[in-house]
This record gives sequence, structure tokens and C-alpha cells, in this order.
Amino acid sequence: MKKIIKSYINLLNALDLKDPIIYKGIREGLNKFLSNAYLAGPGHKYEKGHYYSQKAYEKVKNRDWSNLIFEHMIPKQKYIQKPCVDMAIKDELDEEKVNRLINDYWQIAIITKEENNLLSSKSMPKGWDEKDIFYRYKKVGLILINKNDLNW
Repeated sequence: MKKIIKSYINLLNALDLKDPIIYKGIREGLNKFLSNAYLAGPGHKYEKGHYYSQKAYEKVKNRDWSNLIFEHMIPKQKYIQKPCVDMAIKDELDEEKVNRLINDYWQIAIITKEENNLLSSKSMPKGWDEKDIFYRYKKVGLILINKNDLNW
């Protein structure tokens, strides 16, 4: 992830994000950059989660990719991209701050489509303390298991 963060910072520094046309034109690319870079390595995308629901884990273990969701546990646009772009626009882009944002908020859950339907929206529910990455899931009773605790 360190190489991806470095490349993300290089990308943000290379763009004139103060130019509204450049920013509007590249905004979608910025939104997809981290995910695409993260998924570029070997392995299937559903094997690259940080956390799994039990149902999703069973499907992945059996290499059944149907009805799975690669879910950003914390909305990346609001909690990573926007703050990083804002720092870049102000010429205050700092590797330590970007690192912290990505380490705190870049967490991927692999869940089923049915489980995804339980989540009320792609935003964090009211009352979130901006720390508990499991908050959205706890609100609907969905338990996630750390990839390191699963038997691959």
C-alpha cells in the first residue's frame, strides 16, 4: 500500500486541481485510482478484502464470485479523496496525512449482495465517531471477520 500511496500523492501533485475544468475532468479517475491500483496485483479482487462476512468467505473459499460486493467500509470519496484533493489544492499535501487517512479509512469488506442490501446507504450513519470502521455493519447486525483470522 505504501507504493500506491506514494503514487497517489505523485498524481495529486502532478495535476492542477485548482483549474475547475481539470478537476471536473479527472474527478472520476481520482475516485477510482486507489481501487484500481490496489486491485492491479495478482489474485482475484474478492480475495483482496481486509474483512469478510461468513457467507462471503464461504463463497470466496469455494471460488464462487457470484453475488459478492467489494465494499469500501468507509466512503472513500468523502473521507480520503476529498481531504487529499483539498490539501493538494492548498499546496499542503503531506505524505503523513495521506498515509493516516488511507490507513484509517481504506478498509475493504467482501460481503454478499444480500448483506449489502441491509446497509442503509453508502454514507456513514449518524452517530459515527469517525473511528469505528465497523459502525455501519454493527447497525445492521452484520459481523465481519478479519482476513488474517480466516483459514484460506
